[in-house]
Amino acid sequence: MTASSPKKTFTAGPPRRERSRDYPKVSAPRATGRRVDGAWAWVVAGAAFMLMFIGYGAAYSFGVFFKPLATTFAADRAETSLVFSIIGGTYSTMGILSGPAADRFGTRPVCLFGMLGLGVGLIYASGAEEIWQVYIGFGIGVSLGIGCVFAPANAGLQRWFTRNRGLASGLATTGVGISILVVPPAAAVLIDWWDWRDTMWTLGATAIVVGATAASFMADPRADAPPETTVAGADPRGFDLRKALLSRGFTMLWLSSMFCCAGIFVPFVHLVAYSTDHGLGEGTGVFLITVIGASSLFGRVVLTAAADRLGRRNSIAAMYLAMGIGFLIWRFAQDDTTILTAFAVLFGVGYGGYVAMIAPILAEYFGVRKIGSLLGCFMSSIAIGGALGPWLSGYAFDVSGSYDLPLLAVGILGILGAISAAGMPGTAYPADAFDRATLKEETT
Repeated sequence: MTASSPKKTFTAGPPRRERSRDYPKVSAPRATGRRVDGAWAWVVAGAAFMLMFIGYGAAYSFGVFFKPLATTFAADRAETSLVFSIIGGTYSTMGILSGPAADRFGTRPVCLFGMLGLGVGLIYASGAEEIWQVYIGFGIGVSLGIGCVFAPANAGLQRWFTRNRGLASGLATTGVGISILVVPPAAAVLIDWWDWRDTMWTLGATAIVVGATAASFMADPRADAPPETTVAGADPRGFDLRKALLSRGFTMLWLSSMFCCAGIFVPFVHLVAYSTDHGLGEGTGVFLITVIGASSLFGRVVLTAAADRLGRRNSIAAMYLAMGIGFLIWRFAQDDTTILTAFAVLFGVGYGGYVAMIAPILAEYFGVRKIGSLLGCFMSSIAIGGALGPWLSGYAFDVSGSYDLPLLAVGILGILGAISAAGMPGTAYPADAFDRATLKEETT
């Protein structure tokens, strides 16, 4: 007798999910499935480091291209300096576009666009026959590279961490500090070996190959990641960006940054000239800038990691205060190299910590759903202060023959920045503080 086959039974699958008007279907940027706060998050931090190293390294290398460009195109100092003016005046304001674009389309494509723009721009400039072509290639290309990386990469990195955000941002932004120490000297050596055109072409090719590879790692977490780390498209209620931008937290942080940034580029523009004016020699000025770069690494890594435990509002206020006091020390240093070195250390620590702290403090107060847009809008404070400070300092010197007045002014503004930062709310906003009400809630 043959045993009968068991009767097949069918079980219903999970019920079909019903869509409701309160939770519409949304599309989020394609993202990787790696775990938030896991090992892959640190890979993303490494990729962000490389992107900032390449972008800012290209910008800071301009100084070694200055004389070759002036000689090749028979340009005066004002015409040649305009290349860097284009970079300084453009890259920060680009965050207003690149930050929201990263929220909309994802971090990876925006960073990739920036690296490709940087590489193509440098390669184009390497074959320039007229100085205006360098304006377009080097000036606009480097602006694209930094403008499409700093806000998107820093913002995207915050989504990978719910813990250790300060440490991760500090490690990533060391790419800026290390680029000061590495890229300009390397470019100078290559110019001596080859010429400026081959060196600039090499920097462009590196941006395309290495930068594009790093950008490919900058995907966002999946939409089913923890709610505080998901991309904006996964949020059915929406985020009221205008309300966040008008909040006391953002307003006071923006003002504090604008005050601080009035002096933040002054050392990079005027410190070598100051050293020469006081008989210390150009080499001393270059040494002091190197000290600033090295000290900034301490601020980026150690102080931002400590801020995870000590609180970011007080930490960033302390960094503003360090820069303000540093400028006052410089004001009274005159030709004392020891005192000038103390200024460089204090300013470098505060400067490095400030740059690394921006994205974590925005993420802490406002979450990460629109972190790209918030960081992009915040960067306008850097553009305003950074564009006016160095120029006004030079103008004051032309009128008075001394840097005493501008150094006193930016020192006081640094202290005002610390006071403004202290005016931020003592605690972060609730997670739903900037949610838009749904249609149902609005009509009830």
